[in-house]
Amino acid sequence: MDIYMKVYKYYNLGITLRKQQIVKKLKDTGIKNLETYDFDEKTENPEYISYPEPIEFSYVLDNLENNIIAKVYDYGAMSLTTEIKYEVDSIEEFYNKIKEKDPRADIETKFDEVFDKISYKFEGLVETIIQQFNHLYTVFCIDNNGSLDAEFLVKNNENLIVSLLSDEFHKINFSSEQKEAVLRYNNSFLKTDYTIVHWNNSLIIDENENFPEKLFIIELVNIQFIKLQTYDSFIDDYLSEYMTSNNKSRFGVLPFFRTGMGRKIKGIADLRVELERVIDIMDNFEKFQGHWYLARLYYLSSSAFQIPRWRNLVEHRVNKVNELYNLLSSEVNRKRMLLLNVLMLLLFVLWFLGI
Repeated sequence: MDIYMKVYKYYNLGITLRKQQIVKKLKDTGIKNLETYDFDEKTENPEYISYPEPIEFSYVLDNLENNIIAKVYDYGAMSLTTEIKYEVDSIEEFYNKIKEKDPRADIETKFDEVFDKISYKFEGLVETIIQQFNHLYTVFCIDNNGSLDAEFLVKNNENLIVSLLSDEFHKINFSSEQKEAVLRYNNSFLKTDYTIVHWNNSLIIDENENFPEKLFIIELVNIQFIKLQTYDSFIDDYLSEYMTSNNKSRFGVLPFFRTGMGRKIKGIADLRVELERVIDIMDNFEKFQGHWYLARLYYLSSSAFQIPRWRNLVEHRVNKVNELYNLLSSEVNRKRMLLLNVLMLLLFVLWFLGI
């Protein structure tokens, strides 16, 4: 039995970028093997649909057995991934090897080294307040040559799989509620394939050739989830900064003096453009021609990461911030009109007195 441990880490680059910008910045770092990732070259898709087509390249580290594969998405995110292959006789043997020596901490360090060598080229394009997020995620891929009943394999190794997916290795005598929570988002097409998507990690049982498309779906949902979290954190920081600055401002009562927070709050409204690009991909993904099964996997993954809830939350908060901005603008305009009226009255009095 061959089990591939696919380890991912996701990074934020801040704002949306054109593909030409991405290519130029990456070439400036000396990277030459750039190509556009194509989800499925064999499928003809309508031109009006926007699909994620990240710029992909490989990065070689001398002290890492396998290359690191990177993808840079035009909506401001980067993924780094590598894999470790285990040849084992059972899931239990694989589990014991991971429990004894988990390589992910070392891999994460290597990922961060690569990101540090690349990310400096994107400085100046990002807002530092939303620049920092990172997220390590693992997909365990079991290569099934068709001889195994995938659902039976899962049922027969429930505790081990729940332990792997939840990163809990100390006590694995899980309750039925915990098992249900970890294993609930599952999908299968044939008796020989089975996919489980969980908040912490995922499991794919299938033939090796079917891994890439499923991995890309899970990667895409991970990035969308983290981007939405980033927007929410961005709004939190701006509102906190607004409340602090507004309370401390000595000039807030002056009609022509702005604290600058109105401009910053307006900047949040400008996030609508970036947010709409991500949402557009979410909405159009189901339209992949002939990929209804992968569309099911996408919605399954979206449910596991609560993408609809995060999306609605961010959209609602952006609307609230816009309302706050409009109230501030109205108040400033009211004060300005009041001052203009007072000045006009003063000028009229001076004219009347002949001064």
